[in-house]
Amino acid sequence: MISRNDALPAEQSARYYIDASWFEENGLSFPDILRVRMCESCQTKPMGEIEEAPPPAELPARSRRQAQLYSGRLAAFQASKANRGDPVKTIRDCCSKRKNFIQPEMPTMEAIFRVCLANGNQPITLEHVREQLAEWCPGGGCQWLTLPIETLARLVQNDRYYGIRPLGGVLAGAR
Repeated sequence: MISRNDALPAEQSARYYIDASWFEENGLSFPDILRVRMCESCQTKPMGEIEEAPPPAELPARSRRQAQLYSGRLAAFQASKANRGDPVKTIRDCCSKRKNFIQPEMPTMEAIFRVCLANGNQPITLEHVREQLAEWCPGGGCQWLTLPIETLARLVQNDRYYGIRPLGGVLAGAR
């Protein structure tokens, strides 16, 4: 049983996500905000673009191994095709895998925003955000790693640009 002294502060146990409706309410385009964070190859593709996969009959099936390789390519193609209409999934599955998706010189809130995107905008605690930021900064000298978790919580609570909100609640300290 967790005692009162063992309980995490609210800002550490809260789970945060990017509220897409916040952008609309503030006269901003969520898809446009996301497109800027896409890798170069994804930015050049029109949203919702769907390519046709070659049918299996058109591929030479010389061996069982080639058929297995084709099945793997087809599965990967179908996954990418399904994600093209959803920029968050595109960023999660492609862009966030690029080495420069999060860079040490990025502002702290931009890095937090990108971690949320890399997680497919699934609600995430600030502790988990910090762990993922540490992976993007193996040397440990990044500005965001020097901030106490309370400071990260305060930054998120005062967000006026990224639409990051606590899951199922009002921001701590907000009225």
